[in-house]
Amino acid sequence: MDIKDVIDQVKEIKEEQLDPEVAHLLEDSLYEQVLKEIAFGSCSNPKFLAKEALKTKNISFRRWYA
Repeated sequence: MDIKDVIDQVKEIKEEQLDPEVAHLLEDSLYEQVLKEIAFGSCSNPKFLAKEALKTKNISFRRWYA
């Protein structure tokens, strides 16, 4: 995973914001992927990767947890 992958996934989440269930699932998946990359040292700039992923918090869609 590189920064382009994260940017593309954030863009996909924004495109799906009208379907909050899909957007939320995509967001959770992105966060898990980024955490794995950071945990296993698979990315060259973990701070930047995390910062880009967190931009999903600026996308307005309903998030809920059971």
